[in-house]
Amino acid sequence: EGNADSISQLNISQYGRAGSSIPGEPFSSNASEQSKDKTAAATTTPTAKQTPPSDINNISKPDFGRAVEDCELDKSNIVIIGPTGSGKTLLVKTLAKLIDVPLVIADATCLTQAGYVGEDVESILLKLYIESGQDIERCQKGIVYIDETDKIRKSGGNVSISRDVSGEGVQHALLKIVEGNVINVPKEPGRKNPRGDFLQIDTSNILFICGGAFAGLEKIINRRMDSASIGFGAQMKKNTDDHKVQGKYFDNAIPKDLVHYGMIPEFVGRFPVIVSTKGLDEDNLIDILTQPKNSLLKQYKYLFAMNDVDFHISECGLREIAKTAFGRGTGARGLRAITENVLMETMFVVPDIPEVHTVYMDAEAIRGDRKPILLTDPGVTIEKFEELKKDSNGCIDSIDGAEVVVIDKGFTEEQDFGEAA
Repeated sequence: EGNADSISQLNISQYGRAGSSIPGEPFSSNASEQSKDKTAAATTTPTAKQTPPSDINNISKPDFGRAVEDCELDKSNIVIIGPTGSGKTLLVKTLAKLIDVPLVIADATCLTQAGYVGEDVESILLKLYIESGQDIERCQKGIVYIDETDKIRKSGGNVSISRDVSGEGVQHALLKIVEGNVINVPKEPGRKNPRGDFLQIDTSNILFICGGAFAGLEKIINRRMDSASIGFGAQMKKNTDDHKVQGKYFDNAIPKDLVHYGMIPEFVGRFPVIVSTKGLDEDNLIDILTQPKNSLLKQYKYLFAMNDVDFHISECGLREIAKTAFGRGTGARGLRAITENVLMETMFVVPDIPEVHTVYMDAEAIRGDRKPILLTDPGVTIEKFEELKKDSNGCIDSIDGAEVVVIDKGFTEEQDFGEAA
């Protein structure tokens, strides 16, 4: 029931799957009764304009679709390219949760060619088998997400000196698994035993999704699309470091670009769908900070609430966090690094000051001009503090009941390091 409720909250009725019948009509398993009702409705109002129902192509109807020759549907493996912190892994996790299939996220950097130290590619299928509850049928309909795929590209050095066992060798080992075959997977991880027990897993219906940042791919696409030219109609040089320009180039990626990047043609050919995620701008980063159920700000509110303290961040503070993370180019992952650096001392100080009721953080605290502010007077609310701060031109020392975070009030740099200097 809980799974049904969570799926119903996703508002997927637009895809023709949520409803069991056409809106406004009770569902009846007897097709003859439905036809009689429709005929009667048509005869009673012959002059009324007939409008087709909105979800006439609902797949829950018994007469859905046209009568065509049966055939087997092949899967379409996907390559997701995009800058770091743009939501590639979260996208796959949400997809697996929506359609209720087992998902395993594998790291391509720890895979090696068979016979060398490292994980074999068959270990991915063993993890999927364990994730599916050791149900072989459910396992064969799961999703495998191979992260950091761009790290297994061909080595640019002289391959005649040593074999590229963690790069091109991994691509060769993945070919048969990705394409769809019956693979013998050892039940016990580690060194293969020819006399050991094996699981036979058919990968024909397992969806493989490869993701990676593919740093530098935009320059390859730029050379292909914007060839060098001179004159009045020449193409102006574009800044590939701009996330908007980078996103447009990623949208125009073709398999040839991935081959030039270092992926072998046989591997790229088994991934017919290439999609891209765009870099996050400041507004997106602010939404990530505040909107999700387990957003970063809600986590900090929960941590401070354990000490019976409220946590508030101003609008300018949110904008400053997003601006800093955007400038660093680390995407959504960079948000926690910024907030942890600002609130580290505050989280240690607050438990030792029982009169604190609110922690206030604004843009000045994010920039490092001063520490966050602790409100100790019960009569000083957030609204009143912001008014007093505005009246005092940002001077916190003149506001009673508000103080800046200090690790030790009696500590000074001269007292601690004076003799040593």
